[in-house]
Amino acid sequence: MKLFNPLMALVLSLILFISCSKSEDSGGGSAGVTGNFIGRVKYQSNSLEVDRDNRLMRVIRESDGIYKIEFFTGIPNITTIRLTQTNDSTWVSTDTTSKKVTISGKLLTINYQSDSQTWNVENAVRQ
Repeated sequence: MKLFNPLMALVLSLILFISCSKSEDSGGGSAGVTGNFIGRVKYQSNSLEVDRDNRLMRVIRESDGIYKIEFFTGIPNITTIRLTQTNDSTWVSTDTTSKKVTISGKLLTINYQSDSQTWNVENAVRQ
């Protein structure tokens, strides 16, 4: 009987530890969208053409449902993208077919055209 209380305390502590460590997504649902991605970036405008591999891209929340993508490579950022969640791990832009951004699990895909500028990213991986 003397071993029962310490054993019960150990079991309860273990259960508490495991249940608290399962919740990695504490960002209110936006953690599936925001983050850093590494991949190949292609950008084209009237005065600039860039094709770079292994480049950092960052998806940042600007306001409720509105995001921007930073490129850090001399490529202009994409701003005011409205993303909606289609299932547990997929987020899709809701603008038009010429402004397509998809985050599916750990992959980011961009096919975005605006004002004679084009951004293309295929399967950038979340870091």
